[in-house]
Amino acid sequence: MSEDETRREPVRSLADLVVPRRPAGVPYDQGEDVDAGALLAANGYTEETDELIALLDSPLAVFQSAAARILGARRERSAIDALQRLANDTRAEEVPRVQAAFALARMDVAGARDLLIALLALSVEASPAPLQAAGALAILGDPRGFATVRLALDSPNRVTAMVACKQLYAFAAHDGLSLPDGHRVDVFGAFRCALRRPEPAIAGEARAQLVALGTPQAQEVLHEEIP
Repeated sequence: MSEDETRREPVRSLADLVVPRRPAGVPYDQGEDVDAGALLAANGYTEETDELIALLDSPLAVFQSAAARILGARRERSAIDALQRLANDTRAEEVPRVQAAFALARMDVAGARDLLIALLALSVEASPAPLQAAGALAILGDPRGFATVRLALDSPNRVTAMVACKQLYAFAAHDGLSLPDGHRVDVFGAFRCALRRPEPAIAGEARAQLVALGTPQAQEVLHEEIP
């Protein structure tokens, strides 16, 4: 039986969405790119460039975001126009707009970083977009969103805190750097905060990132947990 014959019918409704587990052994810094491809495959979509570009117009934000993530990881310049339309569409959901802007920034498209900075100003309790924008900027070398992430780690909303925790890995390279507000990036202090959260999933996410970092500072924080 061919691959085309075994591929499932493309999912058109969130009620039918399949969210696969991340395979073991995927490097942490590649995880979200891998997750995007796995999500599309599990829901009946391919990673063909034309199909990814078409998915940027999907009515489901989760598929828009995944397609944008893959196109950015590939630096697929044929998708720039479509990515720009999504990134600048104020009627679209904020998360796919962040992913489209990040994809454009990975290709050094003018204005993409400015859009991420603008999205950083949104409310973290209303949308995960500003936290994801902070992480994207950190990956691009700009840690200005650290304070937003750090404050969100103290959120009473566990979903907000988890999204914030997932951004910490991107800030490790900036630990100790000065921020425009006069503070410094203290990513390991932020990891300690995440480990103190009562939710096992958030603490587990923080531990996974510290293990992936593997630096002396990361090991020190992990050892502090041992009674």
